[in-house]
Amino acid sequence: MALKTLVQLLAEVRPNGQRQITGQNLADFANSVMAVAGTLFATNAQVDLTAAWLPFAFFTDSIDTKGLTPDIPNGRFSLDAGAGGVYKAESSLCFDSAFNGEVTIALVKNGVLTPYVSTYSVIAGKKLACPISGTGDLADGDTIGLGIKASGNATITLVHGSLIVTRI
Repeated sequence: MALKTLVQLLAEVRPNGQRQITGQNLADFANSVMAVAGTLFATNAQVDLTAAWLPFAFFTDSIDTKGLTPDIPNGRFSLDAGAGGVYKAESSLCFDSAFNGEVTIALVKNGVLTPYVSTYSVIAGKKLACPISGTGDLADGDTIGLGIKASGNATITLVHGSLIVTRI
């Protein structure tokens, strides 16, 4: 079933100003408004970091994707036609590191850092949990993903991680 825009949904529910809600209208609403989401994930991936921002290109697969097209090599989703709206993005990452320093994770919209940025202190030999979340407006064709950098060149292991994007 194709995604419908809010204008299309309202035109079907209120033709000629009359309110007419059918089972199909409710199904279209649930499909087009509530069910747009996706998850990128990875386990046991080597992550080579620098002091410059990099796309989070370490995810290996995607699941439960609807209304979003995964771009795994760049660690992001692109919004399909009709999928624009307000979104919540949340990521949970766990790293194992052999260096001491800092890792910074950010949500990235259309290749530009958002205000959602978190820096974590890394201690060699200790596992590090790096959660981050944020919300924002996204239009058809926009991209949303993660960026990452370190305080210096380093290789760390992504023990497990995910990026979940959901229209709210």
